[in-house]
Order: sequence, then structure tokens, then C-alpha cells
Amino acid sequence: MKKKPLALWIFTGLALGIVAGMLLMSRPDIAEMYIKPFGTLFLNLLKFIVVPIVLFSIMNGVISMKDIKKVGSIGGKTVIYYMCTTFFAVTMGLLIANLFKKGFPVLSTSSLEYTAAETPSFIQTLIGIFPSNIIQPMAEASMLQVIVVALLFGFGTIVAGANDVSIAVMSFIIKLSPIGVFCLITPVVAANGPQILGSLAFVLLVAYIGYILHASLVYSLTVKSLAGIGPLKFFKGMAPAMIMAFSSASSVGARPLNLECAEKFGARKEVASFVLPLGATINMDGTAIYQGVCAVFIASCYGINLTLSQQ
Repeated sequence: MKKKPLALWIFTGLALGIVAGMLLMSRPDIAEMYIKPFGTLFLNLLKFIVVPIVLFSIMNGVISMKDIKKVGSIGGKTVIYYMCTTFFAVTMGLLIANLFKKGFPVLSTSSLEYTAAETPSFIQTLIGIFPSNIIQPMAEASMLQVIVVALLFGFGTIVAGANDVSIAVMSFIIKLSPIGVFCLITPVVAANGPQILGSLAFVLLVAYIGYILHASLVYSLTVKSLAGIGPLKFFKGMAPAMIMAFSSASSVGARPLNLECAEKFGARKEVASFVLPLGATINMDGTAIYQGVCAVFIASCYGINLTLSQQ
């Protein structure tokens, strides 16, 4: 028999998990006690290998390019591109939220008080991404600091062997994805049932409209204009990474599959190894859309009409 693609197995695990969760709605304790621990174990394995993967892949990517000017050129273009897609994402989130905000509920109480924490300055943020020791960023999975460590060591160290070992370990963990996805989704459905969306169903729908539009417009136009790849072909090829990210709620955890899919499209390994970990850490367009929608949603709940400048 022809080997079935991993994306199909992950999707199967997701579907079976939903079915199993619905069957266990009367006994969610069973799912919590006997199924959820294996999902937690799977996530722990992902978290365990993610830091070495990001560290060694960026270092390997820097070393493979062999030219600091080339690294700077690709890095500069990457950051500019990520800033642009994030800008489009948050703008789209705000536009969609304003379009549908009349459907957001208004709470009967307005007694909640909140004082926003002081936003750190640019200089403080810049200083914060440079770690004072090498162990802490990896122990705390602080990805921006891990990336800085990787770049610094990548300029002077050859680590192809360590990168290959990390990729091999990650490949083994990824093969467990269908089981992990099943174990993660089953207790969620068992505990919450069809009411899992509850009163937030509308705001989630608004957010997903933003996600779909962003993917259909921004990403489709990008891959077509810059890579010459049709949108349908692109999304079909990226399906394993997207399903993994959706089911595990971790763009970083899906990075190895993302790298594999990108290489199948013809992306050079040294470039992809450098660009994709950055993207998984700083280019969170879905989060940007969700933040925009939530800002308008929460304000609407308390009867506050935010002006365009406030948004």
C-alpha cells in the first residue's frame, strides 16, 4: 500500500480525538486521567527538542551561508517582510472586528478596573534579548535570546553534526504526532463538549474570518508573486505543518514539519533553517489578528467605543 502522508494521519488523530471526546462527555475524568497525560508527554517532548532545533538550525543556517554580509542581507529582508505581514494582519483584525462589533455582547457590569503595566522602552527590550548567561534562555525557552545565542555562536562554530542529531530526534517525535494530537484534543472535547465555544463563538468566528482572509490574500499573493507557486499547491504542500500547528497550538513545535515542507517546495536548506525559526518566534500573524479582534471585543463588552487612533 502506498504510504499515507503524515498530514492525513494527524487529521485522522484529530477527528478520532473529537469523536472520543464526545463519547466520554459523561465521564471526562477518564479522559483527564488516562488520555491527557500522554498528550502532555507529547508536548513535553516537543518542548524538549524545540530549543536545540532552533539553536542549531539557525547556527547551521548562518554557517552554511559562509558570508556575514549574506546573513545580514537575508536577515534584513526577512525582518522587513515579517513586519509587513504582521502590519497587514493586525490591520485586518481591527477592520474585521469593527465590521462585526455590533454582534459582540455588552456585559451588565462595568465595575472591573484595570491598570495597564508600563510598556518597556525600545532600549529595555533590546537589552532584554541579549542574555547574561547561556543556560537561562534555553532553560526558560526564551526564543529571542536563543536566536541571539545561535547567531553569535553560528559566526564562529561548525555544528552540522549537532543539527543533524536534533533533526533526527525531532523526526522521531513528529512520527508520534497523530497519537499526541488525539490525546490532546480528547480531554478538551470531553470536558467542554459542543459548548466549548460558548459565548465566545462569535468573536472566534470573526477571528477566523480574519485568518482565512489573511491566508487567502496576503500569503497567496506572496507565494504567487515571489515564488511562482499557486495558492492551492502551496496550502496543500504546507498542510502537515498547518495541521500540526493548529492541533498543538504551537508554531514553534510545528517548525520541523514547516522546514520539511518548505524544502519540498525548493527552498534552500540554509536559508530556510535561518528564516523559519525567526518566523516561528516573531512573525505571529494569527496572534496579531486575534489581538486586534480582542481589543475591539473587550472594549465593546464594557460599552467603550475605541477611536481609530486608540485602536
